[in-house]
Amino acid sequence: MTPLTNNALPKRKMALFPGKVHASAPDRSILFLIDQLTEMGGAERMMFELANHLKKVGYSVSIITFRENPSPEAYTYGTEVIVLPIRSCVSWQAIGVARKIRQIIREKNIAIAQTYFESSDLFGAVVCWLSGVRKICSSRRDMGLLRTRKHMLLYKLCAPLYSRVFAVSKRVAGWHQQRDAIVPQKMEVIYNGVYLATYNHRIDRDQVRKAFGIPLDVPVVTTIANINPWKGLDVFLETAAIVHNEYPEIAFVIAGDKTDLEHYHVLQNRVQELGLSSNVFFLGRVSDVPSLLMSSDIFTLLSRTEGFPNVVIEAMAARVPVIATDVGGTSEVVTDGVTGYLVPCEDHLTAAATVLSLLSFPPRGDRLTNTARALVEQQFSIETMVQRHIEVYDALLSA
Repeated sequence: MTPLTNNALPKRKMALFPGKVHASAPDRSILFLIDQLTEMGGAERMMFELANHLKKVGYSVSIITFRENPSPEAYTYGTEVIVLPIRSCVSWQAIGVARKIRQIIREKNIAIAQTYFESSDLFGAVVCWLSGVRKICSSRRDMGLLRTRKHMLLYKLCAPLYSRVFAVSKRVAGWHQQRDAIVPQKMEVIYNGVYLATYNHRIDRDQVRKAFGIPLDVPVVTTIANINPWKGLDVFLETAAIVHNEYPEIAFVIAGDKTDLEHYHVLQNRVQELGLSSNVFFLGRVSDVPSLLMSSDIFTLLSRTEGFPNVVIEAMAARVPVIATDVGGTSEVVTDGVTGYLVPCEDHLTAAATVLSLLSFPPRGDRLTNTARALVEQQFSIETMVQRHIEVYDALLSA
């Protein structure tokens, strides 16, 4: 089906919500609403993976996004993307978007709506409810990272609209239950998943490193994160400076979109100040994440906040030792000293000491990675994530 845009719908006059929508027959049609697809992160990719798997088991899926110019990656997954730009949820433009959502719900006989992030959770959920959709799920990916005081109030007011609230970790679930007045019966913890098969092949490490422009015969410490202040990349650089004193040839790799150019320039300047120009490599967006991880010796994620970091379970699937800050749901997958190492937030000294410990005695990391890979196989596969969603959807539709 050809993706629709905000101009692709028939322009006919209609009341904002002219009557109630009645499904003509039991239907398995789902509408995902997400604030933006211009920057593809873990939440966006997991949504597309879920959509593709749902289609394989008989669900039809459409996606609405409220920001213009989605990333080209968004169109590679094969799921219809409908762009309905909106700058303010309280505007004439918002009324027009609401009408178009209403029309899409009617034409596609939507049975379930699922929302991602603030505008979709609030504006999108209300519009879906007024359009007759009574099965609304909200996916909570963080602990209010971008919320304002206005959002805090509106989330409480909208809580009764949600049939289920999906949280990516127990810590995220607890935060939303407390802040948003979500009753426990509506809360479902569903962890993100990883395609294990993409981490089962062997790679030529030298060839992969050459392709990425990384030195061949040196230790490589990698982090994968979009460049913004809350990902702790400044802490990563301070860690790198300490480790560099012991291992002058070591390479530190940063892979991720430059989503905050001002912060990117700050990081580049700090690299110069620390004397790490020959050691730090900014790769930008990387499409072959499995190969990058499998060519690395250590993976670190020194974020200031997380919901549940997909890249941690990807590193564990790749059998790379993980060092991560104890924020959000990270501790629900990384058990310190068993499946990886947890370090305090903002603590580059402990992070550096942990990196040095792994570099000085590699067998210590080997023990961790075997246990970590087994855990991912048992609990964090993409199939497990999808099945948990399907169970909830099927229960809602049969209720």
